[in-house]
Amino acid sequence: MCGRYTLTNPEDVAARFGLGALTETRIEPRFNVAPSQGVPVIVAHPNEQPTLEVMRWGLQPAWLRDTGKRPPPINARSESLLERPMFRSAVAHGRCLIPADGFYEWKVVPGRKTKQPMYIRLKSGDLFAFAGLYARGREDVGPTCVIVTTAANEVLAPIHERMPVILDRSCEAEWLDPELDDPKAALAALQVVPPELLEAYPVAGLVSAVRNDGPALIEPLAAGDEAEAPSAPRLF
Repeated sequence: MCGRYTLTNPEDVAARFGLGALTETRIEPRFNVAPSQGVPVIVAHPNEQPTLEVMRWGLQPAWLRDTGKRPPPINARSESLLERPMFRSAVAHGRCLIPADGFYEWKVVPGRKTKQPMYIRLKSGDLFAFAGLYARGREDVGPTCVIVTTAANEVLAPIHERMPVILDRSCEAEWLDPELDDPKAALAALQVVPPELLEAYPVAGLVSAVRNDGPALIEPLAAGDEAEAPSAPRLF
């Protein structure tokens, strides 16, 4: 899954994704992006340059009845996207890129009651894009989005069985292409970056609380240190 991520160099988003100058949308550096918050999302429309919008993280299409019993989904399994009505239409007409430069996952450590927060990023530290889906919500909700996930690769497998789809850069334009409206063809663009480009390291338990933010959250723990953290992240 993916329940927290970072976007620490937002000033580079426009150049990285070919957006032109961001004159109307200001993005602040964030080290602990959490569900239900507004997040920057890149969308494309026919005959237009890709644009940046702010959407609520947690897919809530306008037709979805809000029962209040559980929060909207923040992740969507790539293997079953076409089997669920909530995601099927978005695969054809609501694909997006969600800029990031890292994400967190919590690792079970034998002999410890609490899980160890891990930070995962490209070894280069560069920006990347999660494969995302979006939908226009009710007027009081606005646009919302979800991150697509897949089975963990060899870097993530010791930490968690799932991971977000970090798109290979060569596939980003195809995933975003508004002219590609065949869902099965679109899914072929879900090519993940090679595992050898990723790294994971332990960080302090500060990230487990939504209220915490700042560069200290992604600082590597010194050898032998343990994170003082809850057993699971507080997502909301």
